[in-house]
Amino acid sequence: MQTAEVTQLKHDALDKVIFHMTPKQWLAEDGPWVLDRGDGALLYDVEGREYLDAMAGGLFAVLAGYGREEIARAMYDQARRLNYTSPASVTSAVTIELARKLAELTPGDLDASFFCNSGSEAVEASIKLARHYHQANGEGRRYKVVSLRRAYHGSTMGALSATGWSPHFQPFRRSADPVVPVAGFTSAMPPYCYRCELGLTYSACEVACGSTIEQAILGSDPDLVSCVILEPVMGTGGCVIPPPGYLAKVREICDRYGVLLIADEVVCGFGRTGRWFGVEHSGVVPDVMVVAKGLTSGYAPMAAAIARREIAEKIPIFFDVHTMGGHPVSAAAALANIGIIEEEGLVTNSATVGAYMLELLEGIRVHPTVGDVRGLGLFMAVELRDPVRGEDFAPDLHVADQVSAATMQMGLFGPRPLGGGTLVFAPPLIFTKAQAERAVEVLDAALAKVEANILPTAVAR
Repeated sequence: MQTAEVTQLKHDALDKVIFHMTPKQWLAEDGPWVLDRGDGALLYDVEGREYLDAMAGGLFAVLAGYGREEIARAMYDQARRLNYTSPASVTSAVTIELARKLAELTPGDLDASFFCNSGSEAVEASIKLARHYHQANGEGRRYKVVSLRRAYHGSTMGALSATGWSPHFQPFRRSADPVVPVAGFTSAMPPYCYRCELGLTYSACEVACGSTIEQAILGSDPDLVSCVILEPVMGTGGCVIPPPGYLAKVREICDRYGVLLIADEVVCGFGRTGRWFGVEHSGVVPDVMVVAKGLTSGYAPMAAAIARREIAEKIPIFFDVHTMGGHPVSAAAALANIGIIEEEGLVTNSATVGAYMLELLEGIRVHPTVGDVRGLGLFMAVELRDPVRGEDFAPDLHVADQVSAATMQMGLFGPRPLGGGTLVFAPPLIFTKAQAERAVEVLDAALAKVEANILPTAVAR
């Protein structure tokens, strides 16, 4: 594309598009990144530059990679056959087929899917399902929600209210506070071993972070608590992986008090962690599972709140509706995507290549700015810290942003700054070992470049 055309595109984007979560100052300085096409794990912008995508589109969505003709063809064929059905009392054969497939893939008796359009909507639907269930069960007073600090559950008002406090998420939560009563939501300690709020060490801690769930339930009056919602691996909070025994402990606490457990698998579902779903690493079956993003690999909007059979059967009518819920074309995309994940062994690839990439990232610990390296499957994080002060970098330095910008200049999209000073990798599940090597090599060079600019000569590597 000619320079004049690119300039006009960027001008029109700034003039006519309201961007998500992006400071206008950044856009004014550099302009938006305008993409033209994708192929496999590669992206190409309108200026012809190539990038290796190590963030699955930036928001964990593109699992099967770009340019999958099988998914595009399935969507085309379904759109020709039947493009829409009302979500109320009407459905389609392809949507039923998807519901069957999800019941087959998910653990335990998670059998009934409520379809909507995004992870945020599915989180809200899961909270409503819990409240409807308790009401149908003669416990209509149960309405309170327990979530985790540093957790992120979405951008709609209810999902934001379930998003736990952290400095990183406060601008989003403030937008929800006037609408959703704060009294209905409370938070517990995250299972964040690197930053344990109690200053304890696993396994001597006896998974004390799990016990704070019980404290939150007791502090809210157990008879009023409806559900606990958590991510099996915390995504936007910075790839926080709970210690062994944590989810089992939370499951036992929920059962003891008659509270439903909701697993938010929007980020870690469909093979991201090297298993089909994050809860499978612990053997725990939640009461409701929330999925989105990787369900269609980003080819079409679709999400689902998947409930256990007992819950779905107990509710006589579910008062929630989405015009595009269970959309046939999106359902066709999801089925084709799941078929690719199965046929190409992408869950196994996630586990294998992820373990290899994590081993490579361990070598990054030689950098003075690296405080922690962690990962599960093709989901990894490098957490930064100031070696001079022995604590986090000052926020106004934007060190993680500097490193991410440097990797972009070298042709790598990712790692993405998340959870403050944490850099997260979440590449498509088709990632190869060679691509993993390239990603880590670029990160190594980017860290060295930034360290040379911000650290004293005696400290920089």
